[in-house]
Amino acid sequence: MDLKPGKLILFFGLFCFAISLLLIYVLFFVLKEYENGGLLSVLLLFIGFFSIGLYLTLHYYKYRIIIGDKSMIIKNELGTKKEIYWTDIEKVDYNKTFNMIIVLSNKKKKWISPIYGHIVDFIDPKKYSENLKQLIK
Repeated sequence: MDLKPGKLILFFGLFCFAISLLLIYVLFFVLKEYENGGLLSVLLLFIGFFSIGLYLTLHYYKYRIIIGDKSMIIKNELGTKKEIYWTDIEKVDYNKTFNMIIVLSNKKKKWISPIYGHIVDFIDPKKYSENLKQLIK
């Protein structure tokens, strides 16, 4: 089974790219006065929208969680893989502050977005923390 992000993430990433292109146009053709923080504001907005667009587009095309019989493989946006065996999972927790699922395996934490919450269906319910049990109810 292959869990991947939805199309909405791609559309929002492309929208942020479009906004960053619009800001480049403003920077070169519209902005006449570089005083009073106009240049800095447009540059910061460009960097922000461009980086959000790049991250979301990479997330859509590269991020995968591959569920197998013996393990799950998590591929991140940069292409690195992390394999977590079902037998090595010690605990599955939920962080309310960051709204993330935390899988503790071999004394290492792997943070997973709750949009991929289907992974908890494949993990033994005895390993759920109290925070996760409250979330599932």
